[in-house]
Amino acid sequence: MGSHFFRDADIGTDTIVAGKVTRKVRAHDGSLMLVEVLFEAGAEGAAHEHPHEQASYCLAGEFDFSIGSETRRIRSGDTLYIPGGVRHGTRCVSAGRLLDCFTPQREDFL
Repeated sequence: MGSHFFRDADIGTDTIVAGKVTRKVRAHDGSLMLVEVLFEAGAEGAAHEHPHEQASYCLAGEFDFSIGSETRRIRSGDTLYIPGGVRHGTRCVSAGRLLDCFTPQREDFL
């Protein structure tokens, strides 16, 4: 098991789309992972699917989220749940931040 504490100053930032989308893996170990994703307005999280369950909390901004065949706008304070294996994606309407929780952790993010 790794550390139980994750200091912001020690966490690197990954560029997902240059000038549009970045992420910080906030905490992880074993079966759980917490990731902050920062989007500029107009940026997209391309539609995809993965076996991990995901819950996302909108810290700031506005996003049009598609989960399966349903699309809804979320704003700061809103939360969503994505079952494993379900296709989903987002478009950022106004610059914002999401806090994503995955179980099990996303090994591909490490």
